[in-house]
Amino acid sequence: MTTSSTSTVASVVALTTTPVPTTTASTTTTGTCSNGGQWIGGGCVCPDTYTGERCQFLINVCQNGGLWDGLKCQCTSLYYGPRCEEVVDSIEIDQTVSAQVELTVTVTNQVYHDELQNRSSEEFKKFNETFSEQMKIIYTGISEYEGVNITELRPGSVVVKHDVLLKTHYTPAYKEIFKQAKQQVEEKIQNATKTQTSNSSDDCKTLLCFNSTATAVQNITVTVNPEEECQSAGKEFAAYFTPEYKDGKLYCVTPCMSGFNTSLDCHYGKCRLQLSGPQCLCLTTNTHWYTGETCDSGVQKSLVYGLLGAVGAVLLVALVIILMFAILFKREAKRSSSSSSSSSSSDFSIVNRSIFKMDNREDRVQVDSVYSNFEASLSHINPETKVAGLMSLNDILSYINCCILVLCISGAT
Repeated sequence: MTTSSTSTVASVVALTTTPVPTTTASTTTTGTCSNGGQWIGGGCVCPDTYTGERCQFLINVCQNGGLWDGLKCQCTSLYYGPRCEEVVDSIEIDQTVSAQVELTVTVTNQVYHDELQNRSSEEFKKFNETFSEQMKIIYTGISEYEGVNITELRPGSVVVKHDVLLKTHYTPAYKEIFKQAKQQVEEKIQNATKTQTSNSSDDCKTLLCFNSTATAVQNITVTVNPEEECQSAGKEFAAYFTPEYKDGKLYCVTPCMSGFNTSLDCHYGKCRLQLSGPQCLCLTTNTHWYTGETCDSGVQKSLVYGLLGAVGAVLLVALVIILMFAILFKREAKRSSSSSSSSSSSDFSIVNRSIFKMDNREDRVQVDSVYSNFEASLSHINPETKVAGLMSLNDILSYINCCILVLCISGAT
């Protein structure tokens, strides 16, 4: 096997099998591996998506039907991007539209044969050629005329059912153009069949002669229109492709194509077409975050950071103040506890002495009546009273509110 055939087989295997790390044949010198490959054991060990002696070739990772040509992804007409991952914004479609007019004429200077039913026979081919030539002469002057297509032949002399084919360059008024072309076709065929008449093939002076009373012009049908062609080209995204006429040219575009009536303005973002429809992917810059369905709302990063810093500072100050007062109240509680203990001991001694004295009195007072005079109550505490030489409770609360207000104003500015 030659070197070229070996390379071809290796390439085919790389493109049709699941990617695996590959190692090239051993060499005597250390080499340089590309794309993250490592030189191990005399050859390059490549990542999963690369192959080649130096890991220089990317294995086929093309999406949406794309094919790897050895250098890049060859995408289908509906996709683009390094991996064919993006849907195109527009598709090239035919700039012309086509229509057909159904007609029936009766040729009187020809004899019907069964061979005319066989479109491959010499009789049919000859008749078709003569009929097409005669119709070309009749419809001279109609710019939209493209030819005729025989759809049915039947006896009597020869009844010819056929379509007159029309084509024109697309404009928004193409339907009106076809309507006028149909009128011209009808006028010309009626005039021709009235003048090109004969009772036999001998006295016919033209290629074909007709029965003037058997000519019938039926409907006109648009066979190729931009709406259908555009949606057909869009495949699974057909609902989002629409034809647009701009600067004398027909386009098949999605809402992600800018500059058209159906365009979606994503402002500070990028439009991407998905199966669910067009969506705006908002940008994030060094100074702003952008949000909203059309990325039209921007949030300044410095303002957000400032507000977060202000809130954090307020919370920190509030926490410090709470801790300070927790410590102060704890100390005061200890002092009050110590004072209460001393007072209780003193009162207990006084009560004992009183009880002792009362034992010697004739009008002795019961001990229960003495203790009933000690009632625990905090109603005498005044919030305006300063504690241990410090601020009052109302002063403390006013100071906390003032600090929070100052920090909020400084954060907002």
